[in-house]
This record gives sequence, structure tokens and C-alpha cells, in this order.
Amino acid sequence: MTSTIQGVSLKDKLLSEFELQRSALLLDNTLLDNFRNSSAKAFETSGFPGRKHEEYRYLNLEKELKEELSAPFSLSEKEEEGFQFDEQLLTDSCIKVGLINGFFSKKNSDFQNLPQGITIKSLADAIRENDKHALSVLGTLAKPSSDSFIALNSALFMDGLFIFVEKGKTIEPTIHISQQLKPEQALFAQARILLVCEENSNVKIVHHIKGEDSGIHCFTNTVIEAEIERGAKAEWISIQEESSNSAHIITTQAQVFSQAEFKHISIGLKGKLVRNNLNIVLEEPNCESHLFGYYHPSQGEVIDNHTLVDHRKPNCNSNELYKGVVDGNGTAVFNGKIYVQQDAQKTNAFQSNKNILLSEGGTVNTKPQLEIYADDVKCSHGSSTGVLDPEQMFYLRSRGLSISKAKALLLSAYAGEVLEEISNNSLKEALVNRIEKLINA
Repeated sequence: MTSTIQGVSLKDKLLSEFELQRSALLLDNTLLDNFRNSSAKAFETSGFPGRKHEEYRYLNLEKELKEELSAPFSLSEKEEEGFQFDEQLLTDSCIKVGLINGFFSKKNSDFQNLPQGITIKSLADAIRENDKHALSVLGTLAKPSSDSFIALNSALFMDGLFIFVEKGKTIEPTIHISQQLKPEQALFAQARILLVCEENSNVKIVHHIKGEDSGIHCFTNTVIEAEIERGAKAEWISIQEESSNSAHIITTQAQVFSQAEFKHISIGLKGKLVRNNLNIVLEEPNCESHLFGYYHPSQGEVIDNHTLVDHRKPNCNSNELYKGVVDGNGTAVFNGKIYVQQDAQKTNAFQSNKNILLSEGGTVNTKPQLEIYADDVKCSHGSSTGVLDPEQMFYLRSRGLSISKAKALLLSAYAGEVLEEISNNSLKEALVNRIEKLINA
């Protein structure tokens, strides 16, 4: 296929590993058996996307997909050592969950503050126990046929995380997921997270992806499936601080039902190559989604945000704001689509992407899109890329501020429009401090 990377033997290596580890992967579950096999076939057919693939045209994945990468099939005690949560990002009375190399780490999780009404466990355990809530969602939202990386994850994932919030329950403590790599060799890690929020439930999740510069090349492929049932509210904050040796594809597929609300905030601060695929389906009337993002690539980093909001039924709202600052020779990509189907009358959908370039070497590729098949809608989209306002800089300089302080003040205010959407003040303050350090670096 002209849209896939040719001559990359990693594809054949991973498929061979799938065959060799088939018994370990399938976990004696017939349903999962069929799911794994069909996913492996889908990946075999599609392969890795290349630069001619429209959805991945701005990413040089061939540099990252090296033959040395191997899929991990277990987690050793040694790999669990040295795991630490970032204390500055922890909120009061939070529930701590550790993920290492795509595996749930019970040793590095703390459920002391786990209230009634929520279940958090290893995804592998949920499958072994035939948990009906996990099995009813697994693979039904993120379809292996829709994307090569979803297919690969579906075929090879060994573990991950399952979060289930019971009907009518409001979970007060924030769930803090710390996802880390502890490689002993070059890894192609597959992480899978399932979130099921039953009717009228309420939960907030912080997903901190933390990298360490170990010098070992790694690639992580994370798939998140979220089912937000009628009247439920879920807030997902993704904080990405990857290592300079690792690439990460993160696919989030959420399905939102009547009267429900899904809020997603993406903060991309560091990463050699980070790709966020965020796909939201507004499945029933009178539901809504709110998507916010801030990204700050520099020093050759690439942060790519692809969003799709699919309005399927009437009277639904979606709001989307992504803002970026590009420094050095960093690259930012934003591709957002609002899709309004014929039955989705009375849709309100808004999308905005704004970027600031701090250097001549930076690159921004932005493409907001509307695809509308209904006639009674209110939809808008827009994009802008520019530099810091010289008049504002002059005003602040005339009041005695240095160039660096004036720049930091303007950029902090610029990022603040996204950070204000974070409800927890201590987390918000911690992220403000980190962004200020990036600005002043």
C-alpha cells in the first residue's frame, strides 16, 4: 500500500511475536481470542502508516519504528523498582495508580482513599474474571479496522487499567494515573485503559505520562476507551512529559450518551514525538463534549493533535480550544474535524486553534475542518498562527519589564485560557509553574 511504510521489518517482527505469545495473550477467553486474531489480521493488512497516509502526513514515524523494538509480555520486579509519583502534580486525597511498560503495577498503586462506588483494577484481571462491564466495552469503541495503531494495540496488549464508576456515584478524590516506562531494552509498549461511567456518575482523572531520559529508544502505543453513560460527567486531564528518547501514540475514543458530559484537557509539555488521537462520538441527543489543549514543542520535538467530534443526534454541544507555543525548531500539528450527521439538527459546535511562533525555526501545521450534513446548526471554526504582539511587548517594556519577563507574562496569560479549565487549583498552579519554566528556558 502506498500509504504505509515500506520495508520496515518491525511489522513482521511484531506479528511473529504475536504468534509466539498467542497463548499468553489470549488468556483462555474465546471472546478475546477472536478479538486478538481479527486485530492482528487488520494490522497485517494495514501496516504502519507512512508519510503518504493523509492522517499521518506530518509525522516521520519511520525514524521511530526500528527493528530493535520488542513487545513486552510481562513486568519484572526490577522494572517496578524506582517508580515515583510526581508529588507536585498530586491532588489532595487522590487515588494513586501506577502503570509501567503498559502493565498495572499493584506495588506502585495506593487505594487507601478508594471510596465506595468505584472499581479500579488490572485490565488483565478484569478479563480473567469475565467482568461484564469491561468485556462489553473492550474493542467496541476503538475499532481495530479504523487505525493501524489501534489494531496493533488490540492484538498485543497484555494489561492496562480498568476503571468502573457505579450508577449515581460521585467520586470525590481525583484518580491520578502515572504512566511510565522502565525499560531494560528497547520496548514497543502497548497500554490499554478502559473507563466506564454508569448513569449519573461523576469522576475526575489525571493521566500523567512521565518519561525518563534513559538513553534507550522506546515507543508506546496507548489506547483509551471511555463510555460515558446517560447523565454522567467525566473529566480527563492528560499531562504529557515524555522522554527525549521515546515516541508515543495516544488514542482516546469516547462515547457520550444523553445528558452526559465529557471534558478532556491535554497539556503537552515534552516529548520527542507525541501524537494525540482524540475521537468523541456524541451518540444520543442532549449531550456535550469540551476539548481543550495546550502544547509547547521545542528543540526538535513534535506534538501532533488530531481531534474528531462526531455529532450523531440533535441538540448536542461541542466546544474545542487548542493553543500552542512553538520554540526552537519544534513542530506543532493540529488537525481537528467536526462531523455533523444528517440527524444532528440543532447542533452547536465550535472549534479554535491558535499558535505562537517564538523562532524562525519552528513549524506549525494546522487544519480545522467542518463536515456538515444537517441544515439547522450553529458551527464555526478558526485558526491563527503568529508571533507575540509587538505593541503588547512595547507596553510591558515601557513599564520597566525586561524582554524575558515581558515574554513570560504574555505567554503565561496566553496559556491561562486553557489552564483555567482545570478545576483543581493546586494542579493548575503546578502546571502554570512548569509552563513558566519552559518559557524561561
